[in-house]
Amino acid sequence: MRQRSIIAFHVTLIAVLATIAYAGSFGGGFVSDDVQGVGENPLLRSLAPTNLRAIAVSFEAGLNYIPLTTLSLALDYHFWSLTPAGYHASNLAMHVTNALLIYLLLLRLGEPGGLALTVALLWALHPAQVESVAWISERKNVLSTLFFLLAFHVYLRFSERPRAGTYLLLLALFACALLSKINTIVLPAVAVAYEVTERFRLRARDLAAAVAPLAIGAVLAWVNLAGNPSHGVAYHGGSLAVTLRTSSTVVLRYLGLVVAPAGLSSYHAVPLRPSWLEPAVLLGVVTMLGAAALAAALVARRRRGGFWIVWFFVTLSPMLNLVPFPARMADRYLYLPLLGPLVLLVLGTRTCAATLPALRRITPALAGAAVLACTWLTAARVPVFHDEISLWADWAVRTSYIAADSPYGAAPRPDQLRILRDALARGGDSAALHNNIGAIAFEERRIADAISELSRAYELDPDDSVVALNLGRAYLWANRPGDAARVLEDAVRLEEPVYFAHLNLARAYLLLRDPARARPPLERARRMRPSWNDWRREWALLEQLERTSQRK
Repeated sequence: MRQRSIIAFHVTLIAVLATIAYAGSFGGGFVSDDVQGVGENPLLRSLAPTNLRAIAVSFEAGLNYIPLTTLSLALDYHFWSLTPAGYHASNLAMHVTNALLIYLLLLRLGEPGGLALTVALLWALHPAQVESVAWISERKNVLSTLFFLLAFHVYLRFSERPRAGTYLLLLALFACALLSKINTIVLPAVAVAYEVTERFRLRARDLAAAVAPLAIGAVLAWVNLAGNPSHGVAYHGGSLAVTLRTSSTVVLRYLGLVVAPAGLSSYHAVPLRPSWLEPAVLLGVVTMLGAAALAAALVARRRRGGFWIVWFFVTLSPMLNLVPFPARMADRYLYLPLLGPLVLLVLGTRTCAATLPALRRITPALAGAAVLACTWLTAARVPVFHDEISLWADWAVRTSYIAADSPYGAAPRPDQLRILRDALARGGDSAALHNNIGAIAFEERRIADAISELSRAYELDPDDSVVALNLGRAYLWANRPGDAARVLEDAVRLEEPVYFAHLNLARAYLLLRDPARARPPLERARRMRPSWNDWRREWALLEQLERTSQRK
């Protein structure tokens, strides 16, 4: 009875603190993808059989095949119509349920109640989770994780006592996870990792049990990619190698956000990496190899903990562009992987406390302080997803963006300019602020204003490849190809794998009627994006200039 009372208290504490942290989300509206995906989505308007069939074959915004997520939004519409608070309440309810499932999972794996409570609270309240919970469109994260955790619970039961009914339930829950978001395809790998790193065994029946989930995952992955015009199409920088190098740096940035979430953002600029010898790439590769070696060493010594290393890397892997998609990094991609580092942090603290009496005495206070800090940071971050202006301002005041490619938030232009100029007035010169003011001027075809702002940004930070690209494009529009070529050479040097830098550099040399210097960057752009049409007109012009030169 005492144990049940403790568990009931822990469950209540998790639910109450999570609700407090996310209470502000109920005041948020439909932002960014929500407008089309919820506010203007005709599929949500009916639960009639004919519409349910339409939902079953629909792709979210023409991209992701997530019919169960769409169905959950349709159920919300049935109860709440277009009242955003109802959708936010559903997201929060699923998030709280996920935290409780994590708490019960850790108990089931033999961890003490204090550790299970601390990890579940930190996972539920970590500010990196805000994007998934407070942004209605990220329902797919919380719903797919709900089914993923349920499926893993069932797998643990099946692993201990194989039964046909248990296995069928596992397959059904796994299919539901995949139909909510395809990144949960890694469940069979997590299950095998559990057998190796927690049970220190790998039986033939464990591998056999993974066959059917793998088959289901393969089919639904094919459906997702076959109907998706952007996912699985082109690697960043035009090659798998560039994408892998870039993703190695992203892993370290994610780990940094786990420990110090001050760098959270609704948009992360991630430079493409042209060489394996860059320090950031080397550090990322060494970190991953070291993590793999540590997990292997723990398994060899029959020590627990290796599972959570594998959990982080395996659940994060679908979000590392191994199958390419547009975004290179996002806070929401940490939603499921976050569990691994948090368990390791708490386990590491407990291990140190076991050998250091002074630390043992203050460990509960440290855990409480971390939980309270996360609660405060999460509550403070939730309003970012209240409206378009807040969402746009969250990243635009500190991150340079390429003109006509604004990532998230569609705030009115006057509001955008007001926010940027107010930030300039408060904090002095900033390359990102001048770049983004210049990008807006470029989009409005106020080219003189754009060149003025972008030139100032270039003076402040000549190593920002985005600033160099924007300034080069503005010079092209001003018919100043010599200046454009000078700046765009810098853009290529600073971030060589960027398609648009090569393309615009080629355009500058073509305007200078210099086909010899135009050919290399245009050939590079062509190799990077062979299916795109941007370079084709320039290629025809290049060939025409070369023929003219030959005749002369």
